[in-house]
Amino acid sequence: MSRSARRTAAGTSAPLDDEARPRLAPAVTFEKTDEGRWIAMLHGVPSSRVSGGVVALLSSMDGETTLRDLHLRFAASDPRPTFLALIERFRHSGLLDDAHRTPPGRVSFRPPFTVQFATMRAPAIFARLSARAAAPSLTRLALPLGILLCAGLLAAAVQAHDIRQVLTSPLPLTELMILVAVLASLTLLHECAHGITLTRFGGSPRRAGFMLIYLAPAFFVDVTDGWRLGERRQRVAVALAGPAVHGAVGAAGALAALATPAAEADRILLLLAFSCAGIVVVNLIPFVRFDGYLALMSALDEPNLRDRAMHDARHALARMLFGGPRAERRLGRWWSVPFGLASIIAPVALVLVAVARIADALAGGGPVWGLVTVALGATVASVGIAIVVRGLGRVLRAGVSPLRFGLVTAALTAAVATAGAVIPVPLSATYGFVAERGRVVLVQAREAPRAGIPAGSPVALTTNGILVHEQIGAGTATPREPRSIEAPVDALLPVLAGDAMTEAVIVAEVEVDVADRGAVVSGRARVDLGTRSLWQAVWARGVQAPLSPLLSDK
Repeated sequence: MSRSARRTAAGTSAPLDDEARPRLAPAVTFEKTDEGRWIAMLHGVPSSRVSGGVVALLSSMDGETTLRDLHLRFAASDPRPTFLALIERFRHSGLLDDAHRTPPGRVSFRPPFTVQFATMRAPAIFARLSARAAAPSLTRLALPLGILLCAGLLAAAVQAHDIRQVLTSPLPLTELMILVAVLASLTLLHECAHGITLTRFGGSPRRAGFMLIYLAPAFFVDVTDGWRLGERRQRVAVALAGPAVHGAVGAAGALAALATPAAEADRILLLLAFSCAGIVVVNLIPFVRFDGYLALMSALDEPNLRDRAMHDARHALARMLFGGPRAERRLGRWWSVPFGLASIIAPVALVLVAVARIADALAGGGPVWGLVTVALGATVASVGIAIVVRGLGRVLRAGVSPLRFGLVTAALTAAVATAGAVIPVPLSATYGFVAERGRVVLVQAREAPRAGIPAGSPVALTTNGILVHEQIGAGTATPREPRSIEAPVDALLPVLAGDAMTEAVIVAEVEVDVADRGAVVSGRARVDLGTRSLWQAVWARGVQAPLSPLLSDK
């Protein structure tokens, strides 16, 4: 049989059967660990931990022997569907010759929204960093770290009122710059902790560098080599070493704030503690390839846990909606399907949050940044549509009824379109406010989009907090002809800059409730513009608002 024929027989587009003749990929090798287990290596990178029987089975895949013969030779007692599902797992992991997977290099892309820029000298770098350190004792490290985290939580609880006040207030510019610099340094230390821990346990980080993950910048260290480690607790420790850095620094910050009399230092320490706690919580989400997922995968000793669960979830959905054929589960856990569904939804939610935050940050940037915002939204939407179309194509090729496929697809499309047209979504616009000559006026940056404010629109006046906005007043808006004004920086940004002023434009006046007039000086205002349908709100916020400066110029 020719090489191309063998690839067709075992190709990813064709279902496996007894006559398929799989071939082990040339880039696959096997390495025996000290405790007698084996690791399958793909391009020199650990892929999964396997038994000696699996090594013998994979080594016998020569492109000539049929799966029927392999089944009889190595797993005659296993049901045929179970054996075929095992071979499908090998193929999905890139171990068979039809996968054509190449190892990640200096620049690599991981669907759907991760781009990595790496150095290949990571092994030498971390070897130097760890040269004088002995292998860590997990017991000796865990106890003091646990005590520190508990003390930090107690300190944060004692200072809950102070933390709320810091989060709801603008931050002095110098303190914000210090905080950003410290958090950036901690992110680098976070990743270094992964690499150093792996190196001390005898592994070797293959790559390290900078990446954009779900549109957010971050550092990374490739610790795939952790599969060489014999003990699960060591692999879990490698995954949790990074969050431990942020957790320890956050706890120390909360404790230091409790003992610091200086208000400036107290603010920075409390914000640092809160930021570190948030980073730890996000990092421990197990449904995205963050540290929590790597720790869970290592603790369960289940390679490619997320991919296998997502495969099971997609097949379960296809069977429920389109009557697809029953498929053997790749992950033998009762929670495989719900975990897979959560793993599909979580990245979508993260991307939507990232796009919304970027759009808000660029809202006042003028025509150029308006175009950038629209282009970003269009790109994300296009990628999402392409993923859905590819998924539907796989379902159709799986052998479902074309009639049922067409009817269900049409019904789902109609349901989505109808829901978007009838679901009401509150629409609002954000401005700054200042007290001027005994009255309160709404202001915005000169380059910001011009949005019409209906007379009598309800207005909520809040603090312009660094993370949270606390309401301090309310009123109704009356539109005014735009007029230039010098406004405090904290009216437009959650930053205090002393007596510095910035150019702004008055767009409306606010009739403030009598009880609130003494409390409002400057801050953030949210104007209620009523409700729109979901599609109208998406169009207004994603297209009309960003492009309004460009359209108004014309």
